[in-house]
Amino acid sequence: MPASSSTGSAGSPEPAGTPSATDAVARADALLSADGQFGDSAAIAERNLARFRLGLTMLARHDAEGAEVLRATAAAPDERLRPLLYDPVLRNCFEVDLVELERGRLDRSSFAAYVGDGAADPSADAPSSTGPCEALAHPHLRAWPGLGDAWVLTEPAPRNDAQKKLGERLMELYRDALGSGAAAPVRPTDEVMAGLRAGADLLATLLPSSGAGVLGHVTVVGFTHRESEEGPLQSMSGGDPLPSAVLLAPERCASPWLAAESLLHEGAHLKLFDALRTGSLVANPTERVPIPWRIGSWTLIRVFVALHFYVHVLAFRAAAAAAGEAVRERFGAPPSVEEIDEPSPGTPAAQDGTYRTAAERARHLAECVLSLPDEALTENGRRFARWLLAALRLVDAEAPEPPARAAAAAAGSGEEGRLPEIPSKGVLERVAPVDACALPGLGQLIVGTTRSARMHWLNARSWTVYSLCDGRDPASLRAAYARAVALPADSEEAGRQVAKSLRRLLAAGLVTHSG
Repeated sequence: MPASSSTGSAGSPEPAGTPSATDAVARADALLSADGQFGDSAAIAERNLARFRLGLTMLARHDAEGAEVLRATAAAPDERLRPLLYDPVLRNCFEVDLVELERGRLDRSSFAAYVGDGAADPSADAPSSTGPCEALAHPHLRAWPGLGDAWVLTEPAPRNDAQKKLGERLMELYRDALGSGAAAPVRPTDEVMAGLRAGADLLATLLPSSGAGVLGHVTVVGFTHRESEEGPLQSMSGGDPLPSAVLLAPERCASPWLAAESLLHEGAHLKLFDALRTGSLVANPTERVPIPWRIGSWTLIRVFVALHFYVHVLAFRAAAAAAGEAVRERFGAPPSVEEIDEPSPGTPAAQDGTYRTAAERARHLAECVLSLPDEALTENGRRFARWLLAALRLVDAEAPEPPARAAAAAAGSGEEGRLPEIPSKGVLERVAPVDACALPGLGQLIVGTTRSARMHWLNARSWTVYSLCDGRDPASLRAAYARAVALPADSEEAGRQVAKSLRRLLAAGLVTHSG
């Protein structure tokens, strides 16, 4: 988030604490954290851990030198594996390794090299929530004790050669994330730490589900100064360059309200980053739309990322406006004006004074999403849009209301049209060998074949169809599926479900047809 200006009112037409305002905020908070794919942080974390295990197993097939340590890490218990997944350096290595594997260019896994050098020992007997990079921090500071395990970035203090190599890579990623003009991490004062913790407490108090949830997606908080053409850095999230990290200007912690909104902003980005690792939203990742407050255009995924943030910040501001006296006595009064970054110079918004509030921008982005044809989005994307727009309507009565097009979205005519036809005869068999990781509690199975570096996420229906592709002919498969899901043998609905799942399994190369 670049330099910001203050403009517009942060007030609400409802008096603070009125039942209608409080109820709308509570419903929005619950909705933003309830969706199993995009909102439920525990489910998102479970899927990412499974992806981590499967990815390490797939890497082991292609890296003979690192295979032993990769397989040992993949087999480690959750409490040992989780700190590795959310370690900034190791997560960066893992994601880079997967990209190299998919491009057919993997020689040696950088993840295996760090772990093999002793940066992390997944076979240690004592469970620990401390990650390898966190172990280098001196002094060791927890960002918000009681609300999560995030730690504060300081200059690393390595104690051996392996830790020195790890610490140097951490600082390299830190500088790369910030770009030119990056200063060293700032060691926070007691006042800054108090402001950070008060901001986290405020966020969890105002939005006990969605606000507290985003904090769990933050592993490390760093304080820094950086100047750019757009002004001084206020806050940013690391993304791929510095995974699970939030960087803040120390001044953002001068007020609990500033700190809370910054944490929500960047934490929501990190949460979405984790959620999108397990499913794409758009059919064409290069398609772009113009944005009136920014020079140039944005990709559709960037539109979704921005809308996701604005919906969360509007929920936060609605909660602030509806907050009772107890919150104001504890954290002070919320800002009387809305802080939002200025439109870029020369843009239509800069020239005519529009799009100066989060609500205006959220409405515009919502209109962009609503104008997209169904085939522009994946099934995941259509679900994401419906969920996010429903949450937006709860905190902004003037936001556009989605049309009733559930039937068209469910049909997914554009997406389905690109899939292979269902054979009427012959036999259907699963491709072997494969690596797989089951998530029975979420009704999902992740599968990766040795022929490809891609992971395929199967929902409960596709998982059932996949399990029945054991040499059966299509008619036998439909009958077996109907029995498995307790539908009549001649059910048209069972036939539709089998056809949809089978076409995707064939297209993914997980199932073959012969005869």
